[in-house]
Amino acid sequence: MYGELIIALNMVFNFAVLSFANKTGNLQAARGRLWFASFSGALPVTMFSSSIFSIIVSFFIMTYCAFGRAFEVWRKAVGIVLIGALFSGGLLTVYSAQAFAVPMHFSVLLSALIAYISLSIFKGKWLDVRVAKQLDAFSCRSTLRIWNQDIRLHVFIDTGNSCTEPMTGAPVHFVSYQAVKRYIPKELIGPLEQWNPNELANLQSFPAEHQKGIRLIRLTTVQGFSWAIGFKYEQWRMEEGEVLQPGYLVLTREDNRYPEGAQAILHVSAMESISKERGTAHVV
Repeated sequence: MYGELIIALNMVFNFAVLSFANKTGNLQAARGRLWFASFSGALPVTMFSSSIFSIIVSFFIMTYCAFGRAFEVWRKAVGIVLIGALFSGGLLTVYSAQAFAVPMHFSVLLSALIAYISLSIFKGKWLDVRVAKQLDAFSCRSTLRIWNQDIRLHVFIDTGNSCTEPMTGAPVHFVSYQAVKRYIPKELIGPLEQWNPNELANLQSFPAEHQKGIRLIRLTTVQGFSWAIGFKYEQWRMEEGEVLQPGYLVLTREDNRYPEGAQAILHVSAMESISKERGTAHVV
């Protein structure tokens, strides 16, 4: 009975460490596979608890069973598993069973519980940092050239924005109306502010000299569809020199939903432009 209890507790500890590695490394191993690997790693350590060799063997067996689909995946997982094991193991050195008058079985169970909770908290903080880093990669400064003016804008690349101009397939970006209002030609202010997105689209209210660079953009949302005005920009350059492909921008009044304090939401194609220029790809 005692041996089965130790195996079970080792399984819980191993599962906590493997789950930590699976989430933080985005390795996507199935939960059943993690439990099997946890059991495989618990057996040698329980049977030969005083052997350092058995600890090393159980570690390799456990990580291979959990993440051994390919060498690169396994190599990545090993480092994260070691971090998780060292963190939880170091935390358990603070806890001493002799300091509390509790039975040995309860002490072992409490140790496994402390390890599991601490790794869950550590995992949450790690993921928060990773998400913040990813958001920072999608956010940058830029210079928009339109209406013969250069406009500095803080932009955010939205991988969910795949809106395009129907005739040419050019990407459509969304820009805060308030952020660029002082740069808009006066003759466009009136038609823009009187524009009703729910009525039948008509460009005749806009000055003839600007109609060449204007397109009707149909927007589809969960509430239905509406019409927006797309303005063709001359150039859009990111802070590190990357130039976006030609496209259109739509002015929006409701910019309070823009993430990261952005003034513009870029089309997903902007990520491709930036990756090609920098020679890197963003992997989540």
